[in-house]
Amino acid sequence: MARHLTFGAVAFLMSAAVGASAQSAPPAQVPDEGFYSKSLHFTNRGIEFVYSKEQGGLEQITGLSASEVGCVKAKCHATSCDTCHRKDVGGKATYSLDPAVAQTACEGCHGAAEKDDPDVHARKGMKCMSCHSTREIHGDGVAYDTYTQPGVLDTSCEKCHSDVSKSASHTVHGNKLDCSACHSRAYQVCLNCHVEARIRGEKGTSVPVTGVLLLVNHGGKVTTANLLTCVYKSRTMITLAPTFAHSIAKQGRACADCHDSAIVRGVGSGTFRPATWADGKVTNVQGVIPVVDPLAWKLPFLDQKDGAWVPIADPAPPIVHFSGNCAPLTREQLASLAKAQVEK
Repeated sequence: MARHLTFGAVAFLMSAAVGASAQSAPPAQVPDEGFYSKSLHFTNRGIEFVYSKEQGGLEQITGLSASEVGCVKAKCHATSCDTCHRKDVGGKATYSLDPAVAQTACEGCHGAAEKDDPDVHARKGMKCMSCHSTREIHGDGVAYDTYTQPGVLDTSCEKCHSDVSKSASHTVHGNKLDCSACHSRAYQVCLNCHVEARIRGEKGTSVPVTGVLLLVNHGGKVTTANLLTCVYKSRTMITLAPTFAHSIAKQGRACADCHDSAIVRGVGSGTFRPATWADGKVTNVQGVIPVVDPLAWKLPFLDQKDGAWVPIADPAPPIVHFSGNCAPLTREQLASLAKAQVEK
């Protein structure tokens, strides 16, 4: 580890060089690299990791890292305890464990909860730290690549809901289905992230679509996924990664929302189209979407000209990237979803 000379040490060496008398220099200071310095909050390395070409990420088509593309925000590097624990009282800074202070810090990077229609936890007044552990926030001395790898998160629904009712749905799915797959409300995903605009330092542009919920495999269970499509110099890419939308409903989905639906039948036959472009806008389907591989989806890919979206003529087939340690549903799982189920 590099050592840094203190001001006193520099002065001693200078005076010795000119023959002046000097006292012994104080010991050099060695920076203390605590376990927090390896945490994902400190390094923010997860984005760089999943976007790297080595991990099959966006760098494949841009030749640029996530930082160069503009996807890593400096404000989201919590490099000091002050970010979450500083509180000013009477004009003086003080250390605080006030949950309200921590919540403000969370929302600065992760966004605030919906105010118009909050999920079941927010309605009860719960905050981020009601579920997330201090080990998750501060790290444990292990330099993880991303929060989606095993061992990073302590938080789980089962820690609070250990005595879930023995309903038919809970019984039949057992440990094969993550709670979020049934209890997450539909959420927003983004199509057509215009990478060239980000590189130019302009405001990021994409086409948000709502009312969908995608299913992938992660950690031995079927869970929810985020979807992002990117365009760079007419090259295209689809990225899928596990997500937890933090928009939870008490009532789970009905069987017909996932089983033998029009979407499932379309995915099985290879005719499914999640979104279409017509009359200058994107229109998307509504509902639960099982993600399989290969993806035979015909998504619209657009370029931007004079501030308007323009379809790319005959784009090359997109690179499909399953990120964050997730995988597509198997054909056996899709066949199970194709079977109609009766509510009990």
